[in-house]
Amino acid sequence: MAQGTGWTYRDASTPARLARWLLWVQAGLSVLTVAFVWMRGLEPQEAGPPEGALLIVQVVVFIAGAVLTLRWLYLANGNARALGATDMMVTPGWAVGWFFVPLANLVMPFQMMRELWKASARPADWQMERAPAAILLWWLLWLASGATGAFASALSTEPELAEGSAAEAIYLLSDLCFIPALLLMAWLIGRIEAMQRRALPDSVFA
Repeated sequence: MAQGTGWTYRDASTPARLARWLLWVQAGLSVLTVAFVWMRGLEPQEAGPPEGALLIVQVVVFIAGAVLTLRWLYLANGNARALGATDMMVTPGWAVGWFFVPLANLVMPFQMMRELWKASARPADWQMERAPAAILLWWLLWLASGATGAFASALSTEPELAEGSAAEAIYLLSDLCFIPALLLMAWLIGRIEAMQRRALPDSVFA
């Protein structure tokens, strides 16, 4: 195991691979959901058993994917430090924890991902590295999906048909933001993991 700055490099390839696979599966399931909603014309009363079963599968895959993604984030943050990155603001624990802190979770996960990318791309002087615009796009899509989903959930409690249809339309919008957010997260995991693996043989700690 490579060591540096008091941190030990730990192989994160398995959680990275599994997390990416589950993110792709979740994106595919969301595409199916969009297709179901579109075919029945945004009428919630027309939803059948297949949609109910799909929802259950989505929840299971989402939870599994979230656990593995957070596990990878914890390992990747520590690995960036093991490769020589110093003065990182977000610790491995907080790379996970910020997602669960109200209000701070609107900003800090984005900051964490930018820092992780930069520290993985150039550990020795990561502050000079530029983060790609894809990170900002990923985070805006993630926030948009969450906000529209919460709004649709509030509307769906209304008994009127028109409001129910409106909720379905907003749920559809939420899914249309969620799908590219998932795919971008899978891409970010793959790129950051690859950068860290490339840096390992050239590191003085290898």
